[in-house]
Amino acid sequence: MSAVDYDATPTETLLRLFAEKSRSVGLGRACQVGGAPSDAKSRSKQEKQRAFAEASAIAGALRSKATEREIEALFDADDPDARLCAALLFGELAPELAEAARYAAIAGVSTQEALGQARRARTPPPSRPTLQEMNDDALLARFQDAGERLTACSFINTVENPKDFEARDHIVEELAAIRAEIERRGTLARLEPFLDSEDPRIRFQAALGCLRIAPEKAVATLEALAQKADPGTQISASMALQRQHAGDCNLDRR
Repeated sequence: MSAVDYDATPTETLLRLFAEKSRSVGLGRACQVGGAPSDAKSRSKQEKQRAFAEASAIAGALRSKATEREIEALFDADDPDARLCAALLFGELAPELAEAARYAAIAGVSTQEALGQARRARTPPPSRPTLQEMNDDALLARFQDAGERLTACSFINTVENPKDFEARDHIVEELAAIRAEIERRGTLARLEPFLDSEDPRIRFQAALGCLRIAPEKAVATLEALAQKADPGTQISASMALQRQHAGDCNLDRR
């Protein structure tokens, strides 16, 4: 089917064809952790390139025929291949959705979940009450919240976007400040339950706080994270272990 044919094709058919060609390319599933099975797995590089060229031609026709809602729906498609192709070919029409679709394809979650996580990572906590004004329970809740926001940074571009890097940096500093305030109150033991959190970043932050009051359990947690976690947490855990073995368990370290 030529580009002229695509221009004469009904929008509903174009949307279906776009999804089909996207599956032939297989980019969404290919970039998922674990490499989910894809119809494109058995296709040659040339076949995938032709499929992407056809998806691009279809996208060109959709630009002039589809509504904004119809195009945005592609970013939320159930199929990760369609989501990622939409992000690549319609990205400038909805940059925030396109970015979320890219991270969603990698993480194997929905675009809306990725979008919510990105917005959470970029939204700073309220300035009041301050950490010093919070009671112990509120301070621990803030620790949990900050840890979850740090995890949400997996859905923003902390490498190429200076604002995203700054947002992540502020969260890390916030967690250090929370640990310091908990230590000042003499309640570091209340971080021990967080060593069993399902979130590896929260376990890491709790381990830093527990090195002085429960060193064996904290070190065991760090050792486990150094072996199995996301790459960033693995590196951070390894560095923390090196400092601990050198006799330095400075709670303000990142």
